[in-house]
Amino acid sequence: MILRAAAVVVLTMLPAAVMAQDGPTQADFAAASAAGDRLDSGRYLDATEALRPLAFDAAGKPKPGFLYDQWAELRTLMTAEPVEPEPVPAQTAEARAMEDRVAAASLRDAIPEIVARAAQTRVVILNENHGLPRDRAFALEVARALRPLGYSVLAAETFMGGDKGVAMSKLAKQGYPTQGTGYYTHDPVFGDFVRQSLALGYRPLSYEQAEEERGEPAGRAESIARREEAQANHLARALAASPDAKVFIYVGFSHVAERPIKGSDGDAPISWMAARLKAKTGIDPLTIDQVTLGPGAGRDTGLARRALAAKGLQRSTVLLKGDRPVTVGQYADAVDLQVYHPATRMVKGRPDWLAAMGRKPMAIPAGFVPQKGERLVQAFIAGESDDAIPVDQVLLRAGEDVPALLVPGDKPLRLVMQDPTPSPNGLRAKP
Repeated sequence: MILRAAAVVVLTMLPAAVMAQDGPTQADFAAASAAGDRLDSGRYLDATEALRPLAFDAAGKPKPGFLYDQWAELRTLMTAEPVEPEPVPAQTAEARAMEDRVAAASLRDAIPEIVARAAQTRVVILNENHGLPRDRAFALEVARALRPLGYSVLAAETFMGGDKGVAMSKLAKQGYPTQGTGYYTHDPVFGDFVRQSLALGYRPLSYEQAEEERGEPAGRAESIARREEAQANHLARALAASPDAKVFIYVGFSHVAERPIKGSDGDAPISWMAARLKAKTGIDPLTIDQVTLGPGAGRDTGLARRALAAKGLQRSTVLLKGDRPVTVGQYADAVDLQVYHPATRMVKGRPDWLAAMGRKPMAIPAGFVPQKGERLVQAFIAGESDDAIPVDQVLLRAGEDVPALLVPGDKPLRLVMQDPTPSPNGLRAKP
């Protein structure tokens, strides 16, 4: 079966923990592809509703698995917050030991520590949890802080395009992402991270595995190895071609690991992109993990997160013992720094961290508020093309409080509303 490109992208970008589960079926991929068609057209509500009948049972209970995960991720694009609450922390000996290490660590503000260490290299690699837009807001903070050090290339896992050189030249020239820029840049938070980084003077670089490099791998391990090798080769060539350039590489999950690590299923250690890049170039990158101590990391890190939350931290923080970083969990000793972000506070219905992106509140006109059901209200920067990524969007529900949009205060805007397209049976995948 020939799958649409977006469905293939979804599979290749799945974290190892998900890939270790029973694999998605062809019908699952067809459903994800149908939803992706709507997403590529900017129809966020329709993309989400396309998966709802397959992600929930008749009683409205989630059906854990690939399609529910895809539905939740699409929903997050409209809310900027994860759908699921944090799970109850595990009480294992390993989880308690992690809690003790974290509680005993000294704490420093993340950005100054990153800047000090980034000055000693020319490559910084930061990861994200693909389901947490908050990670992308922090990536913008890092991009801002690295720019005065001479970092001028932004290489993002999500950047796509048939001809990467042409696609990246177009992105650099227009100065903002569109629906065709990448999969994760459909998120307005990611989109504005890219938009603002380009305005700071960063040059975009695509390094993702090409279709012809994917081939026909014998299994999961070979598929991962081929992708990591291709990514590392592309980045190594770019670094060699511009020996004075300093590069900020933004990745998902395990690509940040600079030594081989075991997968969650106990397989043999996997050498991820950062480890391969380090070996190929001789450059020791600054590797930064914001997944392990984030709310989407799962039950094993719950006690560690509680220990950090109890400290009442107000800013993103890294953990050290003396001058030696403290790292825990799957990436312990495989990354240089781990970042903990304070718990999100909702301010008038919106996450507080959005304001740090340089946003100001804007009231939604009364005529945009739905009288029934749900409606997506989007803010676009005036002058950008029709397929541009919105700078912000808010999901409104009839009868509930109306939050503000959070938008740049120095740019003219245009507002758009989306209602779900009626579909009596939803979009169901055909085998």
